[in-house]
Amino acid sequence: MQSMPVPESDEEQIRFQAQLLNTVEQAILAVDLTGRIIFWNRFAETFYGWTEDEAHGRNIAEVLAAPLLMEAARANMEQLRRGESWSGEFLVQRRDGTPFTAQVSASLIQNERRTLISIIGISRNSTDQQQLQEANRLLAEVGALLTNVVDYEAPLTTLAQLAVPQLADWCAVHLLQADGSIEQVALAPAETAALQAACDWLQHYLPHDDADGLPAVLRSGQPKLITEVASDRWAAAIKSYMIVPLIVHPKTLGAITFVAAESGRRFDLNALALAENLVSHIALYLDKARLYRESQRLNAELEQRVSERTTELRAAVAQLQQSEATIQTLFRISKQLNTTLAVDTILDELAQEAIRIVNGESGFAGLRTARGMTVRKYFRQGTAIPFEYTWTSGQGIPGWVLKNKVPYGTSDAANDPVLQHALAINTDVRTIICTPILSSFGEVLGYFDIRNKQGTEGFTLADQDMLMALAPAASIAIQNALAYQQRLSAEAELQESYERLRALAANLELVREEERTQIARELHDQLGQALTAMKFDLAWLTDRLVNKDAALSQKTKAVTVQMDTMIKTVRRIATELRPGMLDDLGLAASIEWQARDFEKRTGIVCEVSASSPDLSLPRAPSLALFRIFQEALTNVARHAGAQHIEVRLVAMPEALTLQIHDDGRGIQADEIAGLHSLGLLGMRERAQRLGGTFDIQGVPGDGTIVTVSVPVKPNT
Repeated sequence: MQSMPVPESDEEQIRFQAQLLNTVEQAILAVDLTGRIIFWNRFAETFYGWTEDEAHGRNIAEVLAAPLLMEAARANMEQLRRGESWSGEFLVQRRDGTPFTAQVSASLIQNERRTLISIIGISRNSTDQQQLQEANRLLAEVGALLTNVVDYEAPLTTLAQLAVPQLADWCAVHLLQADGSIEQVALAPAETAALQAACDWLQHYLPHDDADGLPAVLRSGQPKLITEVASDRWAAAIKSYMIVPLIVHPKTLGAITFVAAESGRRFDLNALALAENLVSHIALYLDKARLYRESQRLNAELEQRVSERTTELRAAVAQLQQSEATIQTLFRISKQLNTTLAVDTILDELAQEAIRIVNGESGFAGLRTARGMTVRKYFRQGTAIPFEYTWTSGQGIPGWVLKNKVPYGTSDAANDPVLQHALAINTDVRTIICTPILSSFGEVLGYFDIRNKQGTEGFTLADQDMLMALAPAASIAIQNALAYQQRLSAEAELQESYERLRALAANLELVREEERTQIARELHDQLGQALTAMKFDLAWLTDRLVNKDAALSQKTKAVTVQMDTMIKTVRRIATELRPGMLDDLGLAASIEWQARDFEKRTGIVCEVSASSPDLSLPRAPSLALFRIFQEALTNVARHAGAQHIEVRLVAMPEALTLQIHDDGRGIQADEIAGLHSLGLLGMRERAQRLGGTFDIQGVPGDGTIVTVSVPVKPNT
């Protein structure tokens, strides 16, 4: 903002007001009643092209070429004398001869000291609206011209002529040829070609300038706007120009060049936008002409087929679009079919809905099996009638549909060669539509057969289209149901296989326990007794050799010691194979004994606590928990690096829980889930065979916790 000193004298007051008016960005002028200009602000200089010195004292009608302006002002003098303003639109002219429409407002100002009456006109440029109107008119003329265009070159000269003089002084059209060359095909006005400067610029500059000429635009596909030609060579003839590419994606056909020359106008972004809009319309019509010329190469018979098929498709689409009720029906049926996973229910619903939507009397739906197309029910007027039949491929109408994978329809069932007239359901049948249900792979999945349209001669193409539209929804529902059944079957087979494997594992475990028991018994009864007898014989022999052979007596004593060790080893092995104390003393005592033995062998302290030491349990859970306890101790000794083990045996009314907690390194998650964790797998299987649970957790810094819980009922 520029500051101004406050005026003190009248002269300074006048200069101050003049300065204020010079800062306004509107053309402000003052005239006397004769039209002589007495004030002309700076914006008026720019707006009209006349300096203040040139305009001052001249008549406004002469300067602006607007004789009607003063006449209108005088005609409205009474309005002005009342202190009211007056405005209107007038065609005026700049100094360079450019005409435009201006919005003029006027008011009467009377100096208090003098009788001079002045009129001040404040002009606003209204050419933007005029340009928009001209642009719309130009585009309308282009559209009318190109509506029936069937070639490239014919309308281009006329198009260039339309652009002159509204948009440019010259207009040239160039097309890109197949060999890559650029050919000028239109120029307006025609006399431009006779001007030497124009010819030189069009022939030697425009097609060859890689920076601002046609090659740059054709290569980049982007328009080029040169507001002011800088070259001294061309500036005298060419003031400004625009080059806009003719693009039909993805191909650039050529370009249109708009030139400002003798008018002195300068193109700006608004002019470029209008030119681009014009050229885009031209490009669309030229593309239409290209497609037309290509279409003429097509065979006449093919054109007829395409036309007929297009008409049919348009009619079908129009019918579907107009029938909102039909679309809602299809959605409803699709939703209803997908609410169940029972195939028979889906087929029943499908048959009844298909009968209903085409207004049939009867029908049925079925699946494709290995033998052919099957059916189990026949619906007539809402009543289900049992009917089981199978059509092989090519047999009857369902068999024909299976073979050909397309719908079959007949309006003369009595004489139809494919229909099996001997079947009971084919009695009194007049018309039939049999529609295949195709899978996502295009194979026949099933079908539905609808008969005897009520109240008319036969089914229509619209009925057939409706049933074909229903088939995909039925296909999805049936495939989902079949997939669900297959999944259930696979799960059942997998569960059965799993149960068989568990039963086999349990049987193997039972056999192994029985073999352990048998081996332990034989070790105890046979080998143990034999070793005991040998010990007695060695004792007898030692007594006889004491006085006869001292050295031999010492040897027999050493053998006796070895024999004692062997007897203990045999007893230990027999006990490990089959802990007899489980049957004699119970689970708690057996775990206590096993813990003490483990502590003695490994040095790892074991602390055992049992909530019910005298609890009597069935043999199976006692043995399973004891074996799990043995395996857990083995894992601690091999992997944990523990110094202390806490064992808790807790009996509850319906379950018995065993927990082993060591203070070792703690088992890792990948070790629990590892494929080679066979010991853990065996422990888990033992618990699950009894209907129990098995859990193992590794706690960093706090070791590993194994928890086993099995349901039991105490022996009574």
